[in-house]
Amino acid sequence: MFTDLEDLHESNDFLNLLLDNITAAVLIADGGGRIHRFNRSFLDLFDSPQRDPTETRFGEAMRCRYHGEEGRPCGETTHCGNCVLRQTLVETLTKDVPVDRQPLTREFFRGGQASTRHLELSTRKLAFKGRDMVLVIIHDVTGEVTQREELERKSRQINDDLAAAAGIQRNLLPKDRLDLDSVRLAWRFRPSGQIGGDFFNFHCPDHERLGLYMLDVCGHGVSAAFMATTASQFLLSRQGIMGRGGGVRAPASVLNSLEAAFPFERFGSYMTIACATLELGEGKFTYACAGHPPPILIEADGSVSPLSHHGPIIGLGAAQGFTEDEILLRDGDRVVLYTDGILDTRSPDGEFFGEERLIEVLTAHDGRSVQDTADGVWEAVQTFGRRRRPEDDVSILVLEYGRIG
Repeated sequence: MFTDLEDLHESNDFLNLLLDNITAAVLIADGGGRIHRFNRSFLDLFDSPQRDPTETRFGEAMRCRYHGEEGRPCGETTHCGNCVLRQTLVETLTKDVPVDRQPLTREFFRGGQASTRHLELSTRKLAFKGRDMVLVIIHDVTGEVTQREELERKSRQINDDLAAAAGIQRNLLPKDRLDLDSVRLAWRFRPSGQIGGDFFNFHCPDHERLGLYMLDVCGHGVSAAFMATTASQFLLSRQGIMGRGGGVRAPASVLNSLEAAFPFERFGSYMTIACATLELGEGKFTYACAGHPPPILIEADGSVSPLSHHGPIIGLGAAQGFTEDEILLRDGDRVVLYTDGILDTRSPDGEFFGEERLIEVLTAHDGRSVQDTADGVWEAVQTFGRRRRPEDDVSILVLEYGRIG
């Protein structure tokens, strides 16, 4: 059975052992900043020159940069009037206002060189040796702050890279409106992120034939955008819609070339595409689809109907090759190409926008310009999704054929 004195001795030994094994620096200081008690972590954290800094002012014991550079005692340097640590101690002591993990960034000499330390400061007023003093607990969070700053720097770099990639992607989309005597084109494009996997473009080498496509790479983000950009450049090459001699290639031939150039085994992704040509003189519209929503035909009399020709997704290895279909457009007829990001837009209740609603919007815009129609579809999709950022890329291209009087 221990006596009270023995119990107290054991208690003090336990507290000292506990304090010396706490990773945070712990000290007791008076209003003048003199240290009266400390733990081992305090010495380790600040590389204190005194192994017993009792009665030493904390700026000297903590190797404050200003004390070291100016050679003045703590409390008398040019920076002491702005010292957050000193102000916190005084406020805790005079107003009995505790502080919990207040951030503090200061420069201290460590290993003979000035280094910035990021600290978190907690204080409590207490009575020690018959006097009012302040218990100070200092957590060194330099590692965490440095890591967070590095992550933020990398995040900014990634965002800058994505912004640059988005600019490149925008430059690969059509730059000018096509407004010939016999055809008008308008479009809207919105990626789900900074960059997207949708691409579309057209090629009109003369006033006789027009080639165009709407491409959608499965997935989102950088990998989808990279593949979409690569495929788009391919489609505007001589193996794509341009053809040899500056002409326009047949849609089925374009899709067969695309399938050969972008096998799943090589790129690890699929893509869908609607590709078409239009003979501007006679109005023959020839199209082929690879896993893509077929174009929608809006006839001059206002009737709206999806075209029906389908084909497998690019990347699956179309054993029989792609085929195409054709229709004859009359003056005032329109054809709409789009990606499934429109159909798959969901309301807050989880309902899909769907093909039926798209047809209703297109019908409601009968008689409006092609740009008004494209904008109207985009606005309807935005409203339906309550203007949240779309989950998938959204693209629509509206073509109107014929001389409109």
